Amino acid sequence: MLVGLPKGERKKYRLQIQQLRNAMRACVYGAGGEKQYVKHYIMQELTALHLTLKERHALLPVDTPERLTAAQKFDILLYRYGKQYGKNGLMELCERWKLPGQIEREDGTYFEITAEDISRIYREESFLLTGEEQTELICDMVYECFGHGVIDRLRDFRIEGISGGVSGLPEQFFRYEAETAEALTGNHSYDSIFVMLRGTTVRLSFLSFGSEQELRRVTKSLLRFEAPGELTYYHPYMVNDMKDGSRVFACRPPFSESWAFFIRKFDSMEEKRPEELLVGVGANTVTEAMKYFVRGGLHIAITGAQGSGKTTLLKALVRYINPKYNLRIEESVFELWMRREFPNRNILTFRETESVDSTEGLDAFRKTDGNCLMMGEVGSIRSAALIIELSQVSEQQLFTHHAMTTDKLLGYFRNALLRTGAYSDERLATEQVREAIDIHVLCEKDINGQRYVKEIAEIVPESEGGVRVLYRYHDGCYKAEQKPTSKLLERMIERVGKKEEKNLCNFFGGGVETS
Repeated sequence: MLVGLPKGERKKYRLQIQQLRNAMRACVYGAGGEKQYVKHYIMQELTALHLTLKERHALLPVDTPERLTAAQKFDILLYRYGKQYGKNGLMELCERWKLPGQIEREDGTYFEITAEDISRIYREESFLLTGEEQTELICDMVYECFGHGVIDRLRDFRIEGISGGVSGLPEQFFRYEAETAEALTGNHSYDSIFVMLRGTTVRLSFLSFGSEQELRRVTKSLLRFEAPGELTYYHPYMVNDMKDGSRVFACRPPFSESWAFFIRKFDSMEEKRPEELLVGVGANTVTEAMKYFVRGGLHIAITGAQGSGKTTLLKALVRYINPKYNLRIEESVFELWMRREFPNRNILTFRETESVDSTEGLDAFRKTDGNCLMMGEVGSIRSAALIIELSQVSEQQLFTHHAMTTDKLLGYFRNALLRTGAYSDERLATEQVREAIDIHVLCEKDINGQRYVKEIAEIVPESEGGVRVLYRYHDGCYKAEQKPTSKLLERMIERVGKKEEKNLCNFFGGGVETS
């Protein structure tokens, strides 16, 4: 093919080929550059074919909706909404058409977007596509074979997460239960795709990877960034991040019953203030209290279930940390991306690697000039014990954890001190934990995905009254339960300075003395 070309042209051609190969390997990393390069190349090839209207219609019959599958209609809708609203396209589509709907079944209520929903929306939208737009959609169909398959466009939108292979039956079931396979059409593990929108898990029942081989290919491709290795029989699960900061957990048999993946995206966590996150009667009082707690340099634990809004709230509170403090953040993978939101602050984030675990990362905090320690998630006993130890040398700490009550939070950290050998006396370990954590913020979400702060408590030694519930959420209202202790207010006043002392005391009513 290169015969007869001048030397310079041959060199240029080889370079283009190498660039394309590199882009095809990297287009699954989760960033737009390589993906757009590959799609641009495919688009060039399609344009060179000079497809007629009839040929385009045969590949993608956009003008004959009855010939389109629900997945194709959904892709066209996403394409149009993406062009108009960018990364917010999916959210705009859902808001306009009141998606997802609630599906009532024998075992409860589910959130689902069905093929009927998509067909109805496609019919009522009744938009026209230009020849160039049709070619771009055909280009995307070709690209899916190199990218992330049917979730490729979906993954690029601003959502909280997406998962596949987490419902339905694995292929081996159909091999051994052939007589029931026909009745279970559409219930394979590769027919399973869910997204998380506003804290709610939504099934996209009309989407499918089409085969177990395709689900396996996509699962593997999600792990390629920085080449952490392959999923194998002896290494059947892996956590990795993607180039855009998304976190991926992927697994395979025999560890799991089918190939599966979970993508946690963080571009949905837009820069927000606490008052934008909490709604309801009395929400302003609670958000103002949290601002004072942060400005006052307190040690704060934010807990709750997965998807309850812990990380979003933590990120919203960072702006109120004393600007003189140097932030040091420890994460398993990069999730918070604080320097993107606060590029001028002194912030350095550590993360786990194959050779450095979270405990070593936390220990590195001592060797820096950090004043404030943040931890995206305390996920191990050793990390929990070290957090308590570091509370004695850091001026402020903020971290998240999965505890669902204050008692469970205190119990987890107490047991961490006992199990790591830091303490042998349960009473002393308990008191050390109570001295290390000042405020507990418990996040929760209801069955409809609405997030709220269920409770805010001050943690004091048992001799001074134990846990004091300061605010509690009930029936859509936030109510003040108890005042913080005067000792806590004194500590906060030292940090906020004389200028805010009066406002702080007036807000909390001067606090209360405890024995």
